[in-house]
Formats: sequence, structure tokens, C-alpha cells
Amino acid sequence: MNDREKQILDILRCNPLIQQNEIGEMLHISRSRVASHIMDLMRKGLIKGKGYILTEQDYCVVFGAIAMDIRGIADIHDPQSVAASGRIHCSAGGVGRNVAHNLALLGRDVHLISAVGDDLYGETLLEQTRLVGVNVQNCLILRGQNTATSLSVTNSQDEPVLAINDNPIFQQLTPQRLTRSRDLLSHAGVMMVDCNLAEDALEWIVTIAGHIPLFVDTVSGCKADKIRPWLARIHTLKLSLDTLQILSGQMIRREADKFAAVKSLHEQGVQRIFVCLDDDSVFCSRQDGEQHLLTSADHLTRDRVGADDALMAGLIYRFMQGGDFMECAHFAMACAAISRASASVNNPELSAESAFNLMGVEPALGV
Repeated sequence: MNDREKQILDILRCNPLIQQNEIGEMLHISRSRVASHIMDLMRKGLIKGKGYILTEQDYCVVFGAIAMDIRGIADIHDPQSVAASGRIHCSAGGVGRNVAHNLALLGRDVHLISAVGDDLYGETLLEQTRLVGVNVQNCLILRGQNTATSLSVTNSQDEPVLAINDNPIFQQLTPQRLTRSRDLLSHAGVMMVDCNLAEDALEWIVTIAGHIPLFVDTVSGCKADKIRPWLARIHTLKLSLDTLQILSGQMIRREADKFAAVKSLHEQGVQRIFVCLDDDSVFCSRQDGEQHLLTSADHLTRDRVGADDALMAGLIYRFMQGGDFMECAHFAMACAAISRASASVNNPELSAESAFNLMGVEPALGV
């Protein structure tokens, strides 16, 4: 393989659906010359199928929220105060975006499909997400729409005071708009969705997913019902205990109730379930009956926000690497612990190597 062919393969890894004339412009060669190189790469078996899908390509496609997170910590003494001193932090957020960010930190090829407005927040979010290695080529930029924004305020004891989510833009992720990504999806190794998407978008994604393993983050109890019709198609489901109660339709007052609720979701087809508990432990359950309660690693905790997203990224990464049920679970727990050690929602120190080191095991083959 010559240098020009290597350049073209690098471009295709970033954007498998790029047009030949665009490649030509990037490399300052003619479209016909690009076509000739692509034909040679196909003959060599390095490219296959429609959309220049690379033979060795093994990537994840993440559908979900991308948002500007504004977090305030107020020094509140009088609950009736109209203004209070404190601290305000702005950061890139959104469940889908955070999972994709963590997957990129772990070294996985990942494409994010979401929507932003044509505003400063949208431009900033896409640029920051691109810089960490996430492919955002298929994110929609919608003229006249506001980029999703999440505002939360807590007091100095970390107790919630106020939360506002402004995210109607995700209703614009319609099947018609998602269709342009169909070829990319049909060759993915894993698809992940969060339930910020509208029901018709979720239905389209599940239908397109076919045999591709589908990982789902319910986000919250009020959004979980959207995925109820598709439980039989879910490979891995991550949710909170409160959401488990809502999705299963069973009150959970004692340990036996939790087992019964999880069993009911397995009976409807969910293969793997990970229930995130308030003490940072995770209840892991597999359809064949294997169950474990994993406690958090003994590690520094600075901020819990974003740890669940790192957990999901860890589950996807280790699964795509060929890990079994418990290997995926232990690796994901390490990723969550590393996330909690940082004041940032996405800990820049997260890597496959750092996760395996925390587990006290040798990195898996290929890391």
C-alpha cells in the first residue's frame, strides 16, 4: 500500500460516507485519481461495501443528547433568597455525547449522531467533541434552533435546588433526517442510544440495528417508557433503581423485588442489565440468571456527575474487545471510578490502560 492509499484510508476512517470529489480537494488530486485509488484499495480487500466501509473498521455509533451543561453551586442560607454567591461551571455534556467522549478516550472509533443549533453553544460543543477524537460528521446543525442546554443548581452540601433542561431540539432528530446515516449504521459493531430521542427516532434506530448489538441508557424514569416496545431488541440496558421500578411496573421495597423486576425485563428479551445504585455499586444481571453486585473500587472521589456515562462507555468498549459478561462489568466499574476521581464530567485521564491498571490486571490484547 502506497502513501496516497494510506492517506485515503485515514480520511475514510473519519468519514466513511465522504464523496470522492471531497477527498480530491483534501489531497489536491483529481476525482478520477481518487476513484482509481479506491478501486485499487477494493481489489486489495481493504475497502468493502457501499459507503467505503473499511474491512478492518470496528466502530460504535452513538445516538443521543449533546448539550451545554451549566452547573451552579450556590452558597444558600435563606431558601427565599433571590440571589446568592457561589460557583458556576460550563462544560460539554449530554448523555450520548459523554458516552462517545469516554469511548474516544478509551481509544475506540466512535461516531456521534445528534443535533445542535446554529449558535455559539452548538459550534463550541461540536469542536470540543471533535478534538477528543469523536467523529461528529453526522451531527445535524439546525438553522434557527437552540442547542440543548441543561442548568442545575445545588447548595454547598450538594443537595439539588433547581434543574432546567431546554432540549426540544432532539425532537428534530426524525427518521427522515437520520436516513442519511443509514449506511454508516448498517456496518457498525455496536449501536448505543439514550432515551432523549423521540419515539419515532428510537423505532427507526432499532429497526435499522437489526442484528447489531444495541446498548440503551434510559436517562431517567420519565423517558424510559419510550424503549418499552423494543425490550426484546436490547443487548445491554443501563438504568437506575427508580427507573427499573418504572420500566418493570413493579414496586421495589426489598431485595426480592429488585430480582423480580430484573427478571421481568429479561423475560421480555433484555440480555444484560446494569442497575446503578445510590452508593456507586452496580447490580449486574444476565438473561441466563448470572447476577452480581459490584461495589465501587477504592479510589478517590471528587465528583460523581458523569460516572454512569463512563460506565456505559466501559461496557461498550470491553464488549467490542471480546470481553465476557463479567469482564465487561469489572472494566466498566473501573472506568466509572476513574471518572469520579475528576472534577470534570469526562476525566481526561481515562484510558484503557488506566482502567486495567486500576483493576490490577494486565491490559487485554490490543490495548
